[in-house]
Amino acid sequence: MSNFTSVPYPFIEIVKPAIEAENFVYDNTEVAGLFLRKGLEAWVHFIYQNEPELTLPYDTTISSLIKEPTFIEIVNNAGVLQQMNAIRLLGNKAVHNSGNKVKISTQEIIHHLHLLHGISYYFINLYGEEYIKPPQFSDENIPLAQKIQQNILNQEILKLKEQLTQKAELEKENAQLQAQMLANRLATQSTVLPPKDPNEALTRTYLIDNLLQEAGWDLSLPNVKEFRIEGMPNNKEEGFADYVLWGKNGKPLAVVEAKRTSRDPQVGRHQAELYAKNLENKYGQKPNIFLTNGYEIHFYDWNYPIRQLQGFYTQDELELNIQRRNSKIPLHQIDVNANITDRYYQIEAIKAVANRMEAHFRGALLVMATGTGKTRTAASLVDVFTKANWAKRILFLADRTALVKQAKDNLNDYLPHIPSVNLLQEKEDQTSRLVFSTYQTMINLIDKEVDGNQRKYGVGHFDVVIFDEIHRSVYNKYKAVFNYFDAYKIGLTATPKDTTDKNTYELFDLSEGNPTYNYDLDKAVEDGYLVPYKSYSVSTHFQRNGIKYHELSDEEKREYEEKFGDPETGEIPDEIDASALDSWIYNTDTADKILDTLMQYGIRIENGEKLGKTIIFAKKHDHAEFIRKRFNANYPHYKDQFLKVIDYQAEYKHDLLSDFKLPNKMPQIACSVDMLDTGIDVPEVVNLVFLRPVKSNVKFWQMIGRGTRLCKNLFGYQDHKKEFLILDFCQNFEFFSENPKGTETERPQTLNEKLFNFKLRLSQILLEQKEEEEKKLGIEFLDQLHQQVVLLYIQEKNSFIVRQHLKLIEKFQDRNTWNNLSQSEKHELITYIAPLVFDTDTDSAAKSFDLLMFDLIISRLSGTSRQKNLTEKVVITGKNLSKQTRIPQVSAKIEVISKMYSEDFWNEVTAKKIDKLRTDVRDLIKFLEFEKREIAYTHFEDQITGVAESPAIYEAKSFDKEAYREKIQQYVMEHKTDLTIDKIRKNIKITPADIVYLEKMLFEQGEFGSKETFSKAFEKTDESGEKIAAPSLGEFIRSVVGLDKTEAKNAFAKIADSANFNAKQMQFVNLIIDYFSENGMVQSNQLLQSPFIDIDSKGIIHLFGNEKALQIVAKVKELNENCLEEVM
Repeated sequence: MSNFTSVPYPFIEIVKPAIEAENFVYDNTEVAGLFLRKGLEAWVHFIYQNEPELTLPYDTTISSLIKEPTFIEIVNNAGVLQQMNAIRLLGNKAVHNSGNKVKISTQEIIHHLHLLHGISYYFINLYGEEYIKPPQFSDENIPLAQKIQQNILNQEILKLKEQLTQKAELEKENAQLQAQMLANRLATQSTVLPPKDPNEALTRTYLIDNLLQEAGWDLSLPNVKEFRIEGMPNNKEEGFADYVLWGKNGKPLAVVEAKRTSRDPQVGRHQAELYAKNLENKYGQKPNIFLTNGYEIHFYDWNYPIRQLQGFYTQDELELNIQRRNSKIPLHQIDVNANITDRYYQIEAIKAVANRMEAHFRGALLVMATGTGKTRTAASLVDVFTKANWAKRILFLADRTALVKQAKDNLNDYLPHIPSVNLLQEKEDQTSRLVFSTYQTMINLIDKEVDGNQRKYGVGHFDVVIFDEIHRSVYNKYKAVFNYFDAYKIGLTATPKDTTDKNTYELFDLSEGNPTYNYDLDKAVEDGYLVPYKSYSVSTHFQRNGIKYHELSDEEKREYEEKFGDPETGEIPDEIDASALDSWIYNTDTADKILDTLMQYGIRIENGEKLGKTIIFAKKHDHAEFIRKRFNANYPHYKDQFLKVIDYQAEYKHDLLSDFKLPNKMPQIACSVDMLDTGIDVPEVVNLVFLRPVKSNVKFWQMIGRGTRLCKNLFGYQDHKKEFLILDFCQNFEFFSENPKGTETERPQTLNEKLFNFKLRLSQILLEQKEEEEKKLGIEFLDQLHQQVVLLYIQEKNSFIVRQHLKLIEKFQDRNTWNNLSQSEKHELITYIAPLVFDTDTDSAAKSFDLLMFDLIISRLSGTSRQKNLTEKVVITGKNLSKQTRIPQVSAKIEVISKMYSEDFWNEVTAKKIDKLRTDVRDLIKFLEFEKREIAYTHFEDQITGVAESPAIYEAKSFDKEAYREKIQQYVMEHKTDLTIDKIRKNIKITPADIVYLEKMLFEQGEFGSKETFSKAFEKTDESGEKIAAPSLGEFIRSVVGLDKTEAKNAFAKIADSANFNAKQMQFVNLIIDYFSENGMVQSNQLLQSPFIDIDSKGIIHLFGNEKALQIVAKVKELNENCLEEVM
C-alpha cells in the first residue's frame, strides 16, 4: 500500500524517495525525514533538468535551487513554495540531528508526507501528458512498522545524510523533451489548482514547535504538550495547556498558550493565567506565560507589563528568571564603586537608571557629553546589575571595531574580576559574563551560531544590553538587534538630546527631549570636568573665492592653461569654484599655508618644543594623503613619522590609532576621514583642524568632543590641560551660528530598497492609466514585486530580522493581496518590507539605470518638469554607449542604443517603450567608462586672508527645560499622597526637616539631577532681561498639587463670617479660593489684576474697605508662607 501507487510511468522514479519515506514512518522518523527531503530534491532536480530557462547556480544545494528567481517564477505559486520550504526545513532537522537531540514525531512526518503528496501530483499534472485526479491522501495507505534492525537503520541514515549534503550533478534533458515538458506546463499551469495546506493548524503547531526547539526544548518529553491542568472554572474543572515547559527540578517554568494565526495572541492571556495559578497550587511555583499564534510571541513574567519577544527562552534562562523573583536585590541598595565612578553626575546617572528599572521599566537613555565618562558609568552599571543579581550576561554593542576594542580595554581595567570576550576576535564560552561586539557581528551570530537546531544566541541570552552611541544605531537592520534581545536596555550617547532622533526616545519609552539622565557639555565645562575650546575661523583666498585666472602670475597662468584648458578648442575657464579645492584640485601652497598656520599657532607641549596631539579632519582619503605628502615636503626632519593618515583605507589603521593614543609615541598629528570623528578617546589632543565642511549638528559636536577631555600634567607637573584649539578653515562655525540645528540627513536607502519603492509607486500610477498597455505593464511590475517578497520569504524566513515581520511578509505571499492595495498596505510595503528585500542581480550599474528609467516614466506620466532633465540623462547615456562599439555586446545592440538619442523615438515614446528600452540596454551600462575627473595638483600661490575668533555657537537646546519640568511635575503628582507633599497641599506649615526630606526625595534618587539642575530648569527672564529665580521647593510643589479647597475655604471662613459679605464680596473671596486650589499660590499683586478686578474695577479696597482688604491680603500671604521654609 502507498499514497503514490497511481503515479504514471514517467514520474515513478521521482516519487520513489516519497514511497521510501512512507515505509519508515512507523520505524524511524529520522530516516523518513531524510527520504522526504530526498523526495523534494527529486522534484526540484526534475524541474531544473526539464526547464530550458533554468541554469544551475554555482551552489546546487536544495536551499539555493529553490531560491533561484527563475525557479520561483516557474513555480509561480507562493503556497507551493511555502510547502516545499516546510519539507526542506524538516529535512534539515533530520540531516543535522546529531545525537538525536531533536525528536521528530510520527504526526509531523505524516503531515509533511501529505504536503509532498500534494506537491507531487501538482507537478505531475503540470508536466504530464494527461490530467490525473490526485488521489485522496490517507494515513491507512502508510505501511506499518517493518521492525528493521538498528544497525541497518544506522547505515541507511549515514548513507542518506551523505547523499543530501553532496552537491547535485544535474544534466539537462534533450532539447526535444525539454520543449515538450515546457509546452505541457504552459498549457496546464493556469488550470491545474495548486495543492492546499491539508492542515493549517498543524502547520502552525510545527511553526511553534520549531521556535521552541530553537530554544532547546525537547517536545517529545511527557507532559510538555496538551498538559491536563486541574482546578479550572468550568464544568469538568480541568483544562489542557498547549505546552508546559518544565525545569530540571520538575517544576513548571512556563505555560505556552497557542491561538489561531488570525487571532491576536493575547486573546488567551486570562486562560493562561488561570493555568499558571493552578500549576502554582499544585507545584508551589508560578510559571511564566508565553502567548503565541506562531508569528508573534508575547511574554508575561508577573513582574513587568506583557511584552513581545522574537523567540522563546531556554530552560536555563527561564529557571534564572524565576530564581530572581527572590534573589534580586534592589539596585539602589548596591553602593556605587568609587574606584570606578566618583563624580557626582555619574552617580546621579547610575541612580537614575536604577530608579527607572525599579519602577518596572526595561530601558534607560543616558545623554552625557563626550569625555564625561560614559564608559565608566556603563562599567559601574555593570557592577551594580551583577552584584544585585539582576544580570548574569551583559552585551556591550558598538558600531565600529575600534570602539568595541576601546570599550573592552576600558571595562577590563574597571572590572577585572568579570570574564569578558570580544566576539570580533574570539568565541563566547560558558564563563563569559561581559560580551563585546559590533552590531553586524551580532546579527551574523544570531542567525548562524547554532548547536544542532538550537540557536546559541536566543532572545534571553543576555540580561542587559548596553548600546554605545545609540543615536547612530537605531536605523535599518541594526534596529532589529535592539528589538531581538529581551534584556534591560541602556542607551549611551553624547548627542544633545533635542537633536537625538525622536525614535531614540521611543525605543526606551521616553518622551522626546526627556532622557533618563542628561549631563551636557556646558555643564561639564562649568563643573571643571571638561575643558572649553578656543576657536578661530581661518580663511585662505582660494578657499573663499576660488581660483581666478586673471589674478594669477604669468607663470601660474601657463600652468592654469595647461591643467584646465580644453585640448581641442584651447578655451580656458575664467575661474574655478572654491568647492573644487581639495575635491579634485589639490593646491600645494594652500596646504602649505594651512600646515604652517597649525605649526605656528597650534598648542605646543614640552616647553613649546613640540606640537601637541592634533587631529586634522580631511575631506577624503586622497585629500588626507595629499596633506601628509605636503607635511613631509615642508618638514622632512620628522622622517614621515610626525603625521599619519588614520582612516578606514589606511593599512594597519588600528595599530596607528593605538600609537596615536600613547602620549610619548608618534604620530603627533592624525589626519583622518570619518574614523576619528566620534568615540575615540585621546585626552592629549589639544588641536583640531577642520579642513572639511560639516552640516550635521550631531557629527560636529561629536568631532569637537575629541578635544574636550581633561589631561593632567600635560604641560608639566601640576600644569594641566585648560583648553584646546580649533582651527576652522571651512566656515563651520559660521554655518552653525546661522543654522544651530544643522541639516540632518534622512536614513539612507539601499539601491534595492529604492528600486522596490519606485517600482511600487510606478505600478500604482500605471494601473490608473486609460491605456490597456500601460495597465498591463503595471501588473507586470506588481508580479515582479510579489516574486521579490516570495523570494524573501523562501530564502530569509528563519532570519531573526525577517521573522520580526513574518506575518506581514506571509500576507503578501498571496498575489491577490497586491490587487487594489490600500494606503495602509502601501505603507506596510514601504516601511517594513522594502528595507528587507534583496535582489540576486548584483549589477549595480544596471540597477541604477533601472532607477533612472523608472523615475523618467513616473515623471512623464505625472507631467512633472523633471522629465526634461531625466530624458537628457538617458540621451547622454545612449551617446556614450554608442562610443563603445569595440565591445561585442554593445555593437550587437547599436540599433537599439541609437533610439536613446533619437528625436523620433522621444516624440512617440510611451511608458511601455521606455521600459522595453530599459530591459534591452540595462546589461550594457556596466561597459560605460564613467568619466572620473582627474585629480589636478597645482602650484598657485595662496594667502591667508583672515584669522578671526569664531562666532559663538551652542549645542542646540542642550538642556530641555520644558521636558524636565513636565517630568518632575508628573513625579510630584504621582506622589501627592506622600506625607510631606500632602502637608503642603493641606496648608500645614512646613519645617526645615521637611525641606531636607523633599531634597532627598527629588534629587538623591538621581532622576532629576541636582538642586542646581532644578533651579536652572525653573528660572525665568523678565521683559528687561533680568533673571527671575526659580521657586523654592515648597512653592513648586504647591503649584503642582494645589491647595486643598476645603483648607482654603476654612482659612477665609472666619473673615467672611465676621463681616457678613455681600454677593460681590463672596464672589471675590471664592475666586481667591479657586485660584489657590488650582494654582497653589496667589501673589498679592495679582489681586489688583484680572480676573479679580473684573468683579470690581476699582479694586479690592473699594470692594471691601481698607480694614477687610488688609485682612484678606494678610491671609493670602499666610497661606503662601505655609509652604515656604522659615529663614533661620
